[in-house]
Amino acid sequence: MGAIVSAQGVSKIYQMDSVQVVALDDVSFSIEDGEFVAIMGPSGSGKSTLMNLIGCLDKPTSGTISITSTDISRLSDRQLARLRGSQIGFVFQTFNLIPRIDALANVMLPMTFAGKIPPKERRHRAQELLESVGLGQRLHHLPSELSGGERQRVAIARALANDPKIILADEPTGNLDTKTGKTILDLFSELNRQGRTIIVVTHDAAVASYARRVLHLLDGKIVGDERR
Repeated sequence: MGAIVSAQGVSKIYQMDSVQVVALDDVSFSIEDGEFVAIMGPSGSGKSTLMNLIGCLDKPTSGTISITSTDISRLSDRQLARLRGSQIGFVFQTFNLIPRIDALANVMLPMTFAGKIPPKERRHRAQELLESVGLGQRLHHLPSELSGGERQRVAIARALANDPKIILADEPTGNLDTKTGKTILDLFSELNRQGRTIIVVTHDAAVASYARRVLHLLDGKIVGDERR
C-alpha cells in the first residue's frame, strides 16, 4: 500500500473578470491505495474543484498533486488525458452515457480511446463488466430504455473499462431514489472490497457513511479528516 493520491499545498485560483476566486486554499492530504474516501462539503466549498484536480481534468495554480506517483502539474494536456484514461474511472450524477449507442457500446468506448485493451478483447470485456453489475440481459438496450439505476450501473461498468486504479464518483446517487441509490453504493463497497480505490464527492451524509474516511471541505480548506 502507498499513496495513490497526494496533494501538497494545493491552491486553485480562478480569475472571474477582475476578481480572483480562491477555490482551494493550501490543501494537503494523501489517499492510500485501496481506500474508500468521501469528500464532503456544501456548495462552493471547493469539492468539485478538488475532484477536477484528482481526475486530471485541471491543474493546480500552486502546490503539487500526484496521481499514482505522477505530478500532474508537469504533464502536457495529452499526457494528462493518457493518465486520466488509464488510471481513473469516472461516475457522474447525470450518468453521461451516449444516448445513440447501446449499453455494450457505451462500455466499450473508453477502451477505444485509451487503447489499453486489445481490440479483440473489448466486446468480451464490456459484456463481462455489464454482467458483473447485473446487466447481462440489457447489453443491447439504449440508455433511454434503461431505468436510472440501470444507467448508473452502465456508467460504473464503463468506469471500470480500462481497469483503472481509482474510481472517482461525483454525487453518484443524486438522481436516484433512496433504494436504488443504496444498490449503487453497495456496488461501490463491493468494488472497494476487491481492492479498488473509491473516491466519492458528495454533500450527502448518507452517501458519505459508506466510506471509511471522510475529508470535510469548507471555503476551500480541509476542516476535518474523519476515519471510521
